[in-house]
Amino acid sequence: MHFDQNEKMAVVKTIAETIVLDDHYKVGELMYLDELMNTLDFDVQYMEKAKQLSSQKTVQVLQSMTKEKKEALIIIIDKMAESDGAVHQKEKDFLVNLINILG
Repeated sequence: MHFDQNEKMAVVKTIAETIVLDDHYKVGELMYLDELMNTLDFDVQYMEKAKQLSSQKTVQVLQSMTKEKKEALIIIIDKMAESDGAVHQKEKDFLVNLINILG
């Protein structure tokens, strides 16, 4: 899936937020993050920049994406939540909220 620059920034922010939800970085999450960094072509500095994006701007960009891109994002976030072997309640809630935001 190809995301334009604004979409990519919002997607990376969403990925970064998912990782810290359970307050732990686990091996599975870091391995999947590494895979996403290669697939979506971003690095740690880009992720740090993405974290600075406002939540309001992130929501606007995510809502304006195509249905296919929204579905791809949901799959990415779901896989990230599951990548450490256990889905924390905060991760479940985050995914439900994301689905609701994306409409």
